[in-house]
Amino acid sequence: MVDAASLEGTPWVLSAGISVEGWEQAAPTATFEGSAVSGSTGCNRFSGRYALDGDALALSALATTLLACAPPLDAVERAFVAALERVAGWRVAGGELALLDATGEELLRFAPASLAGKWVVTAFRRDGEVTSVLADTEITLALADDGTLVGSGGCNVYRATYAVAGGSIELSAPFSTRKACLQPEGVMEQEAAYLQALPTVARYRLDGRVLHLLTARDTLVATLTRAGG
Repeated sequence: MVDAASLEGTPWVLSAGISVEGWEQAAPTATFEGSAVSGSTGCNRFSGRYALDGDALALSALATTLLACAPPLDAVERAFVAALERVAGWRVAGGELALLDATGEELLRFAPASLAGKWVVTAFRRDGEVTSVLADTEITLALADDGTLVGSGGCNVYRATYAVAGGSIELSAPFSTRKACLQPEGVMEQEAAYLQALPTVARYRLDGRVLHLLTARDTLVATLTRAGG
C-alpha cells in the first residue's frame, strides 16, 4: 500500500530530470502538504493543488510569481514547469521522490532538502513585525549535519542544537558569548531580539536558495539566504 506520508510534509529539492546546463545553480523545490503544492521553479515561486489516489498524482494548473529570470534560470523554469504539467504519478524509494508521467516513466527526481551550510539572515520578526537587518551588521546561521548550529548575532557568536523531521525543525535555546558592541547603534538590541526569536521556530520552507523559518502556526520568524550565492 502506498503511504502518502512518505510524500507529504517533506521539502524536496530537485536532484535529476532537467538537462539544462547549470540548473544546479538554483535547483527547483517542491513541498506537498494538505492538498497544496508549492515551491520554487528555480526563479519564481509556484503554488497549486494536488490530489492523490494511491500512486496516482494529479496536479492543478500552477500559479507562479512573475519575476524575470536570467539565463539559465529561465530555461530551468520552463523545463521544470513543463515536466510538472505531465505528472500523473509518484513513488518514494530510497528516501527520494520520483514524479512520473502517465506511462510510469520518471520525469523528475527529488531528494529531501538539506539545510546544512551557512545562511545569512536578511529579515526577522521583532516586536511583532518583520524587519530588515540593520545596515552594516550581519546575522548568520550555520547548520552542521550533526545537529549543531553556530552563528553570529551581529556582535556575539551563538551556538545551539537543532533537529529536522520532514518540514519541521526544532531549535534549542541558543547560548552566546557576552561581548558588548557599541556600533552600529542598536546592534545589541537587534541581537537580543533575534536570539529570543530563534526558539519559536517550528517549521521551515525552502524556496531555492531562500530559507524561511516559521512558527508552528506558519508565522514568519526569519528569512535567510544561502551564503555563496
